[in-house]
Amino acid sequence: MTVEKFWEWALARYGCTESQQLLLRLQHEGDLVILEALFAGWLAHCGQRWQGSDVDHMHGVTASWMDEVVLPLRMTREKWKTDPDRQQQRSLLLQLEVQAERHLADLIWFALSESHRLSHAHSESVRPDEMSQLMAENLSVLPIFRRGEYVSEREQLVALLCEAT
Repeated sequence: MTVEKFWEWALARYGCTESQQLLLRLQHEGDLVILEALFAGWLAHCGQRWQGSDVDHMHGVTASWMDEVVLPLRMTREKWKTDPDRQQQRSLLLQLEVQAERHLADLIWFALSESHRLSHAHSESVRPDEMSQLMAENLSVLPIFRRGEYVSEREQLVALLCEAT
């Protein structure tokens, strides 16, 4: 298990149109941090369980990066969406946003490895039914799903991420 393997897995899953659309909708409607949801899915893919305390610890490490770097880049890019004179700059902002998200992956990894919450073993023998159950449990500890909202969307996300695995 490495942050590079997670990043590759996340990009592949996000590249699926249905997954991307659902993740973006949850980001817009419920403040989902897409990379956190993908990390929860990847941990399940690796046979790892994620706890609420893991997420809370991670947020302590990642919150300022999200609030002060990722979200302002995203808000500016969205604001420029309808301005035809800013499309080239908007494209550059998207590249910066992807770089910021990649650093966010490093921070997530650091937060959980720092607290010894990541096993270095990769379980190749996770059965599909176990993976979907573990993925649902891992996603359930994220704030958007912890509140008991978006249950059907969480189930759909599990199905999409497992289908692509």
